[in-house]
Amino acid sequence: MAEDTKYIVAEDAGGSMTDCFLVDTEGNFSTGKFMTNPEDESISYMGSLKDAADRWGMTSEQIHQKAISCTYTGTSMINILVTQGGANVGLLITRGFEHLPIIERGLTWIGQTYEDILHQQLHEHTPWLVQPKNIRGVSERIGIGSYYMNSHSFPGTVIIPMVEAEAYQGIQELLDNGVEIIACMCLGSYTNPMHENRMKEIALEVIAKNGKETPVVTSSEMCAVPNETERLKTLLVQCYIQETARKALIHVEDSAKAEGYQRELMTLLGYGAAATVRYPKLAEAVASGPTGGLLGGKFLSEFLKQPNMVCWDLGCTTCDIGLIAGGLMPVNKSPEFAGHKVRMPMIAIDCLGAGCSHVVHADAASGRITIGPESVRADLGTMYTSDIVTIGDIDLTLGYVNPDYYLGGTIQIDTDRAKSELNKQVAEPLGQDIYDVSLKILDLLHAKVADHMNGILLSKGLNPAEFTLLVYGAAGPLHLWGLDRTINFAEVIVVPWAAVFSSFGVAAAEYFHRYDQAVTFFLTSDMPDEIRLMMGGGLSQAWAGLEERGYQELEAEGFSRDQVSFRHGISCRYIGQLSNWEVPVEVGRVESIDDLNKIIGAFETNYTNIYPSGARFPEAGYQITEIYVEAAVDKPKPIIQSYPLQGKEPPKEAYKGDRKAYLDGEWMTFKTYEQDLLEAGNRIDGPAIIEHTQTTTLIPPQNYVEVDEYKFMHYRRK
Repeated sequence: MAEDTKYIVAEDAGGSMTDCFLVDTEGNFSTGKFMTNPEDESISYMGSLKDAADRWGMTSEQIHQKAISCTYTGTSMINILVTQGGANVGLLITRGFEHLPIIERGLTWIGQTYEDILHQQLHEHTPWLVQPKNIRGVSERIGIGSYYMNSHSFPGTVIIPMVEAEAYQGIQELLDNGVEIIACMCLGSYTNPMHENRMKEIALEVIAKNGKETPVVTSSEMCAVPNETERLKTLLVQCYIQETARKALIHVEDSAKAEGYQRELMTLLGYGAAATVRYPKLAEAVASGPTGGLLGGKFLSEFLKQPNMVCWDLGCTTCDIGLIAGGLMPVNKSPEFAGHKVRMPMIAIDCLGAGCSHVVHADAASGRITIGPESVRADLGTMYTSDIVTIGDIDLTLGYVNPDYYLGGTIQIDTDRAKSELNKQVAEPLGQDIYDVSLKILDLLHAKVADHMNGILLSKGLNPAEFTLLVYGAAGPLHLWGLDRTINFAEVIVVPWAAVFSSFGVAAAEYFHRYDQAVTFFLTSDMPDEIRLMMGGGLSQAWAGLEERGYQELEAEGFSRDQVSFRHGISCRYIGQLSNWEVPVEVGRVESIDDLNKIIGAFETNYTNIYPSGARFPEAGYQITEIYVEAAVDKPKPIIQSYPLQGKEPPKEAYKGDRKAYLDGEWMTFKTYEQDLLEAGNRIDGPAIIEHTQTTTLIPPQNYVEVDEYKFMHYRRK
């Protein structure tokens, strides 16, 4: 490496493995993997980086000293929710709504299978994030407006002034209960936060008098939008996890700085932005891992000029499916995770229980086989430290995985134990041949993924034949053959760094913050221009307020105002509709009717991209219900290198010999190749297996792979 070379470090910590994508400023990259250590993520962070640095003959210390950015997405936040290890939260809320965090609108079905949703007796509430004894009501009410504005108070009007004595008393009682953080939420604060702000002032005053340093967070700081149940849950998630999670992330940062890293550690937010680990709304990073994969897909979609792409990540613990249609990634404003439904933007990703660490169950009485939903995570299966058979044990038993090359040979796995336990726990109870039943189990897995993927596309009226399938994750390339037999895509691509693709997406992420705000603007065809411009002026004012928040937060993170650029958008619908559609717009200020027409035109264009033009209803008028601003600054990104095309014949040194594997009811001889030694232009015909230290690609006799100028593998049928 040149003396002046700089480096970008990006890591994604999954349930089983922590992946590293290391890239220099010229576009050269290296990858690393290490077993995730949930108790101390700095260990797996350093282990993964060292693995990547070793491939360049370097040390992690040399990388850190010349790193211009390090971004890390960890598992600590989800772990806090799952293990119920968060803070002791206190809540001040509008009187009469003290029950809200306990009843939470009856959302007991979140995260359950379809079968379990149908059985009410199996339902139970997600564990509370705030205990009932730590909830205090405060009398107040702020109006939120109405369709009938002629006879109703304007949004944000104070209907009942806040009874400050109740706030003072409630805060003192919460402190006496030993709460570690205080949340404040008023029902109408998204239209006017004055009561919440006053609650916070009172709380800080009482906290100071008690000689404490208890943090205070308001709902309008987290998400100034309606839907009080989801807004409250977002606030509580932030309060419950922020201090514990931030300590874990700063511990990772400290390990990097101990080796000479000079900047703040960054993490990835759920809507695709990079931010420092001191970002105040840290809850937005709670489910950031799968987001990295879709960001990487968006990067390649633009690079390859393929606007329609299905991103499929099959790992040890999860199976994530994301969609890029027309070059756009859908954003889910009310996502669900770990049994909670929140109100903060996240890139829409569908997750299902599938992965090579998922448990295989065999019921001898019914003859039924099920996969998951539980996973043994980093225990992998009976081939490693688990006592329960997994999909990984089947892959090993059928000969698809090289037992001497698991993670490049750094992990010792036991083929004999896997085969013995698979026979004892699955084949014998069902009275079937071990190899035939193993293939049937893989058929179940592949059908489960294919059904889910088809459902995502067909429910939106989309044709798989018009989409490119991007395959990644440690197990994605290995199980691609089963999916390819079920769905016909226009193109199927596996990149050289497929096993750590989500961390590549982390490296490709932009550095920006997003701000959402609820608004109420109506625009009708018979509305006079002066009234329309008044509405537009309110829109401009709301955008300007969010821009100022962006300036202030990014200044606190070390960026000057001239480094910040803004993108604007709205959520809009025809008046009378129940659903909104989010649309980016070209203008951030409304200074003329033409500016207003551009905003409405953006909505109309987006609407007709989704629905037939006959579904338009401009005569009803338009209601803008939310706005957003994205405040962005420049950040280094990976560069995709190209290579000169060589012949179709792979180089001799890439050939590793033959291996027997069981497929389609018979043992076949598969040629094996080392992926890193393949060259641009090569073609590998099945039956073949392409091995990498971090993943394996299986090619049946009916398929072949072509390696393009970027060393992307195009998986095709003969």
